[in-house]
Amino acid sequence: QVLLGKQHFYDARDTRLARDSYMSCASCHSDAGHDGRTWDFTGFGEGLRNTPALKGRAATGQGFVHWSANFDELQDFEGQIRNFAGGTGLMSDTQFNTGTRNTPLGDKKAGLSTDLDAMAAYLASLNTFDNSPARNADGTLTAAAVAGKTVFTNANCASCHGGLGFTNSNNSAGLKSVGTIKPSSGQRLGAALTGLDVPTLRDVWKSAPYLHDGSAATLAAAVQAHSGNAVAGTDLSNLVAYLEQIGGQEDSAPGTPSAPPPAPGTGTGLTGSYFTNTGLTGKAALTRTEAPWFDWGTRAPGTGVRADNFSVRWSGELQAVEAGSYLFRTNSDDGVRVWVNGVQIINNWTVHAPTMNTSGAVALSAAQRVPVVIEYQEFTGGAVMQLSWLRPGSTWAAVPLKQLYPAASGGASLTPPAESVACANEKQTCALPAGAKATVWYGAKTSWAMKLGVSGSIACNNATFGDPLVGTGKACRYLRTSP
Repeated sequence: QVLLGKQHFYDARDTRLARDSYMSCASCHSDAGHDGRTWDFTGFGEGLRNTPALKGRAATGQGFVHWSANFDELQDFEGQIRNFAGGTGLMSDTQFNTGTRNTPLGDKKAGLSTDLDAMAAYLASLNTFDNSPARNADGTLTAAAVAGKTVFTNANCASCHGGLGFTNSNNSAGLKSVGTIKPSSGQRLGAALTGLDVPTLRDVWKSAPYLHDGSAATLAAAVQAHSGNAVAGTDLSNLVAYLEQIGGQEDSAPGTPSAPPPAPGTGTGLTGSYFTNTGLTGKAALTRTEAPWFDWGTRAPGTGVRADNFSVRWSGELQAVEAGSYLFRTNSDDGVRVWVNGVQIINNWTVHAPTMNTSGAVALSAAQRVPVVIEYQEFTGGAVMQLSWLRPGSTWAAVPLKQLYPAASGGASLTPPAESVACANEKQTCALPAGAKATVWYGAKTSWAMKLGVSGSIACNNATFGDPLVGTGKACRYLRTSP
């Protein structure tokens, strides 16, 4: 998937990506860097925009995308492919024009196009910043940079450029105005531009020019452009030396307020239900509590289940550690589907060799527990299923057992239980009892999508839930969760 995404990233010949076969994503972002140019996007409801680098940012690993935070998923580039490069797009016109999907920040595009998801997976794989070459030969900060680090702390730079990412970027609520917005800065999505997304400082040693419109040729000029800036003279020179040496080497921004370490979870794993077929049908032959991290090879996964032609559904809850944007990744052979908090984030329900699939960003609060469902099918040959996550400011790791909780009665099953109530057929409205909250399922047979905490009514259609079973008539069912 990542390789396919990289191929699309560099491809200018595919007319889905560019009309005239001369422009690719790499035209502005060669080697995931930047072209050092400022583009005028006034005609697209924006303004003058300095090209940002992509490397190290893990797609939406540092929050929303662009200087105006106008994309909340990498799949939003579908609109730019169509409107800027003139391509026909990587999803169908029907998919693109359903609901608000043809607008940035509109209905989710993730999971609808294998090619578009592959591009997002490639960008999500770019999660490491290069080291700065400006440091001493042994990798330590120079004397000037050490002094500049103190200036950074005293000037409270970490109030915006804090944490592991040297940025407080998250979503549109985090836009900041530091006095650099001018008429040529234009708008945000055709409306007023009141602030700008805070850029990371980890690669400023190689990302000139600076500021959203490229108006600062040097780091010193960028610092001085901030309203209220009082850093000057030797302090300014030392601060610039520190900024030039942050790179991938610094642990975190100095002066970042220390938060209490997040309490670890107390989970024991997800409920794993194993079936003796590839379709998750019938009664489970084996049920156990575990973390989905297995490389069975050609061995059977457990008692009563064959080494080939089986399927597994893991269900329960996942608990976040800190607040922020999380990415999820599966390594599977064969098919895999993942839902977090009722939203499908990975869908590769095919026969394939070991393949990594990466989700878009999932926003979670500190210690928040959300429903999670992972479905897996194995046909023949080797069998692998491993779930990992990229926590805010961290590196890829297996989702720990202690952050996973088994399914409770009435929990996060993607198959509606027998006691659920039919409420609507496809393209109708499912009306719930007055004052009730419920889990609502949409689908047919063994393929369902799910929405949690629904009250009032909900449209029973593909635009609301996605299409869990293409080409088949579907229906909605609900189960009251309160009162």
